[in-house]
Amino acid sequence: MKRSLKIQVEQEVLSLLSGISFSCVPAWYDSTMRNLKMDLIIPKHKEGHSPCPAIVWVCGGAYRVVDRSVWVPEMLYFARKGYVVASIEYRTSNEAEFPAALIDGKAAVRYLKAHAKELCIDPERICIMGESAGGTMASLVGVTGDRKEFEQGDNLNVDSRVRAVVDFYGLTDLVHAPLNEGPGVPPWVLQDFLGQNYTEETAAKASAVTYVNGKTPPFMILHGEADPLVPLEQSSQLYETLEKNGIKAEMYIIEGAGHGADEFYQDEVLELVADFLARTMK
Repeated sequence: MKRSLKIQVEQEVLSLLSGISFSCVPAWYDSTMRNLKMDLIIPKHKEGHSPCPAIVWVCGGAYRVVDRSVWVPEMLYFARKGYVVASIEYRTSNEAEFPAALIDGKAAVRYLKAHAKELCIDPERICIMGESAGGTMASLVGVTGDRKEFEQGDNLNVDSRVRAVVDFYGLTDLVHAPLNEGPGVPPWVLQDFLGQNYTEETAAKASAVTYVNGKTPPFMILHGEADPLVPLEQSSQLYETLEKNGIKAEMYIIEGAGHGADEFYQDEVLELVADFLARTMK
């Protein structure tokens, strides 16, 4: 069979830029340094293309492990809708305790802002989004835009404020997180993240609910009704705190869903997220 086809171009072709260094941090007992990297999904822009909004994606892993490539296939959904997506890594609890991971997340936002022109990003329209431990990080970055003590490293001429936050089932009140080997947060998770003998004060400093104020950006929160690791109450408490401070917040409870369940990454849910971003990042 031989045919001639006329094809209408309706969606942009995407490029994956892998392994971009965005920060240099201490490693191996602070004796050496290593680069933190991100993978960028960007449209193959033609001349005159308007700057795109951007999403910083933070993957989970109980604060112990990070693989920035795991969720790239799901992030293509947003790239197809015109977002530049940066999937980042950060220092795990095997390398450094809190606030190292928060500092790294903020460094990633600053990198995108500092390089906005060459990446064709609108620096005023950056969202941060994460799941599980990454949801904790995303929420913390979102609520600490005005906290200078967490701004360390390069590109300090720009800030790390974001326009919106999307939190998939992250811990956001570590002071009141139930610690159990069964249902609940395994004790080693917070001991690794905060330090073996962490105090309530340290747990509060690592909790997004601590920093919510009138300048906090809009939040979207998604949590599974049947989550056996991060209790639904964690997200409910964050939502109530945001509401009390007059912050635009939306919370979706996914019926029957556990922690990191497939339900979160169905088109129906991703479309809700895309709609939220479209409304908050105009």
